[in-house]
Amino acid sequence: MFKRTLFAILAVAFLAVGCSDDNQSVKIGSKNFGESNVLSHMMAILAKEQGLKVDGPVEYASTQAILAALKQGDVDVYPDYNGTGLVMLGQNPISDGDKATERVKALYEPLGLTWLPRFGFANNYGLAMRADRAKELGLSTMSDLIAQAGSLKLGIEDDFQGRPLDGLTPMLSRYGMSFGSVEVVKLDDRAKLYDMLLDGKVDVAEVYTTDGQIPDFDLKILQDDLGFFPVYQAAPLARADALSKHANLGNAISALAGKIDGTLMQKLNARVDVEGRSAETVARNALLELGLIKGGTVTTDEPLQVASTSSIAASELATTALRATRRAFPGREVKVSTEGSPLGKLASGEARLALVGADEFFELTGTVPSRNNQYEAVAVAGQNVVHLVGKSNLKSGGNPDLANIKTIATGPEGSDTARLASILIDGLGMKATLKPVEAGTPEAVIEALTSGQADAALVVAPLGNKAITQMIDGVLFAVLPLDAWKEGANLVRFPFLREVRIPANTYRVQRSAIDTLGVQVVLAGMAPVTGDAVGDQGPSSVQTSIPPIPASTVKTLGDAIPGSVNVDPTLQQSAALAPALPQPPSAINPAADISLLNLAIVLLFIWLFWLYSRPERT
Repeated sequence: MFKRTLFAILAVAFLAVGCSDDNQSVKIGSKNFGESNVLSHMMAILAKEQGLKVDGPVEYASTQAILAALKQGDVDVYPDYNGTGLVMLGQNPISDGDKATERVKALYEPLGLTWLPRFGFANNYGLAMRADRAKELGLSTMSDLIAQAGSLKLGIEDDFQGRPLDGLTPMLSRYGMSFGSVEVVKLDDRAKLYDMLLDGKVDVAEVYTTDGQIPDFDLKILQDDLGFFPVYQAAPLARADALSKHANLGNAISALAGKIDGTLMQKLNARVDVEGRSAETVARNALLELGLIKGGTVTTDEPLQVASTSSIAASELATTALRATRRAFPGREVKVSTEGSPLGKLASGEARLALVGADEFFELTGTVPSRNNQYEAVAVAGQNVVHLVGKSNLKSGGNPDLANIKTIATGPEGSDTARLASILIDGLGMKATLKPVEAGTPEAVIEALTSGQADAALVVAPLGNKAITQMIDGVLFAVLPLDAWKEGANLVRFPFLREVRIPANTYRVQRSAIDTLGVQVVLAGMAPVTGDAVGDQGPSSVQTSIPPIPASTVKTLGDAIPGSVNVDPTLQQSAALAPALPQPPSAINPAADISLLNLAIVLLFIWLFWLYSRPERT
């Protein structure tokens, strides 16, 4: 009896200690987008500097979810916006920041929630367009959209779609307009809106005005001339009992009051959303720069390197790959390196992934290219298109006179454009020589053409590349068709090059479609060692410099890339990407021990039936 009582007392004490430790932790929440992540990490770091134990930040999928978590005590504090706070309680939006803050403080106080001093910036909703598209349609304000919205596509995230007072439906009602179609993405995938905008899949996109992509992609924010969108000034929203329990919490977080303006927040967002850096690293660096913490350098893991070529690194495919890699390796800073051979860096262990075209998997030293099975594709980032840009007068009857091309500008020796230019010269029987350009970017290669240093320039980039768009005028320079590629055995010799067509009007004054070539761009990792590898310690002791990418990470990479397609069949791909085969039916004849057990059960039932049915003895 004494032992039972002692055990019960110890169990209760153990639970009480566990609850006490949990109560001593500050639970910080975050919405699942870059800006909220950065701000919540800033608050967490400042709280830790005051000696507080911190749990999180923990991400929530929507405003409703994180506000509910705050009310029920699962979260103690998270960054929100005064405009959002009003809307969540069914209040009319307010465009004056001071009045909005005063109002939300009064409304949330009875709920046991406290708005701390504002960070110093506002992140309002806005409608953005590509600058060239807005200029083409003559749009500068949201009212200008009214007459043309019916023929345009709008891209939004699902949180904006459901907001009752400052979301999609009230916005359309206020301006009296209706879009031809509306594309909706999940809140945590809202970065896709920028891809859709740049790719022309939508004409207008709902954005946050402090998004780092706005200046990076040179987008135009349409003026909200009717003042529909309320002010959204960021501030910490905390539980009053948490502030009482943790005496230093309020002062720690309030150190950020007025310290972050819109320009700084936009730069921090760009580091996360565009450059692919981790939110925690960006937050710590910002606090160091603001002088709010000490410690000199940031203590964090070495950046995860993605090796690539200069031409691919300058394209939107690199942005897509960075975003996916950051999602697959949470908490790691991710950087793209462009010096040296991408796959060589992978093999040496300097890089964890390589972002390369399918041609990089093949050795071109022999008559027929041979595939290097040391590497495997783990995700498809997209497709590059071969643009052979030359003078328009090279055309004759719609086909280029390739014999007149004496020099082709490419990236530096060993680059993807240099390799592909050599393949074109070989496959098309051209007499041209290469003009390597050290910088290797599309702009630098095209400059060699326009300055007269070369007769043509080879740019390998996704359709609609900015550098090509800006220099092609349809009079002096044009993308030359490569119709002759299918002649001979080129499609067999170089199977990683696929025939593609550049649709009409992709580039200025391009009246007809152009047949050329395409190459798939993939994230590559090391392939597992196969065969009879024998080292000093016996079979299987030989390992590559870095292991293959785990199957779970491969799946995360694929899920994080929008519209991802299957790996080109000419490439070796990760086993995780192989389709799941149907399971064969179970064997009709079970194992011997199961057969004996079944027989015993049958005999038992026979014996019981005999006992039940046998005649009774008198």
